[in-house]
Amino acid sequence: MRFRLFPMVHVGERSFYEQVTARLRSCAIIVAEGSPMGSAPMQERMSRIRFDDLVDQNVALDLDALAIPVFWEQTPRPPESRTERLTSTAVDSAGAVAMRLLGRYGDPLRVPSLDEADDHDDRWADGRVDRWLRDRVVDRRDDALNRRLTSLHEEHHERPFTVAVVYGAGHMPAVVEHLRGRFRYRVKEAEWLTVAGAPR
Repeated sequence: MRFRLFPMVHVGERSFYEQVTARLRSCAIIVAEGSPMGSAPMQERMSRIRFDDLVDQNVALDLDALAIPVFWEQTPRPPESRTERLTSTAVDSAGAVAMRLLGRYGDPLRVPSLDEADDHDDRWADGRVDRWLRDRVVDRRDDALNRRLTSLHEEHHERPFTVAVVYGAGHMPAVVEHLRGRFRYRVKEAEWLTVAGAPR
């Protein structure tokens, strides 16, 4: 059994997502960040609003269309009552605003350099709000993802197939540490893909 990690940048050129899609076709199972298409219409609508040549992952990467089993980070059940529908709409709308504020729909060429990113990571721990945000946005989601990968390893580790992990790049260090430390997986190879070319 192999885990193939796809560290995602959530905005890029369409060709980047086409290359990711081509590589996913050889995988038997996908573990994916986010939720199935149609479950967050406000966020999906927001992701289509761009004024450049780039596309959002929500628009360009339709995992459900691959006919491969997908374990989504979130699989919300359809709201049944009026209150549940209003709550779902409010959460979806808040998510769209939060993603905009966090740069989810921004320009990948403005992502900080490694040194700047390290400095930013060091500042996460400076305040109570930052610690709370890191716990919700990073740590808890890392833990949930690693529990899913543990379950898949325990169920399928003797089978010769590949599990794809399609998550934001910021979650991948925790995945590598978990798989290597607990199950003795090792990194075999890496391949670089171009997310977006610099403007001419």
